[in-house]
Amino acid sequence: MAGNRDLVGTISGYPTFAHCGKDDVKALVEAGSDFSLPAGWPLVQEGIPADACYVLTDGEARVFHQRDQIATVGPGDVVGEMALLGGGQRRATVTSSTKVAGLRVDNDRLRPLLDKRPKLAEAFREVYNAHSGS
Repeated sequence: MAGNRDLVGTISGYPTFAHCGKDDVKALVEAGSDFSLPAGWPLVQEGIPADACYVLTDGEARVFHQRDQIATVGPGDVVGEMALLGGGQRRATVTSSTKVAGLRVDNDRLRPLLDKRPKLAEAFREVYNAHSGS
């Protein structure tokens, strides 16, 4: 992926990853790939099995649960972690409201990474707890 160093620097600067070391964030970036979607496209869809998590670095998306908008997410936010950490299917639909870009990490690459990197796992758990209301 072009610009890995820039992406590591960008993601390291987000509050979500403030307690992670640069090596943790670098491993996350290396496990994933960049993505970009135009406005109006779903990143994740409610009821569908989880396949990946996303870290937004640009743009804005809306979060819907049973067709009701429940949140807006943007740069620094993580999307898709609930089905990974909570098991099962997606619990919300997240649709881009502007062009969005960021890092996409397949769950089969993310799970072993979280097992090896406790600070990264803690960051994802904190996002999960905030999203689930725990």
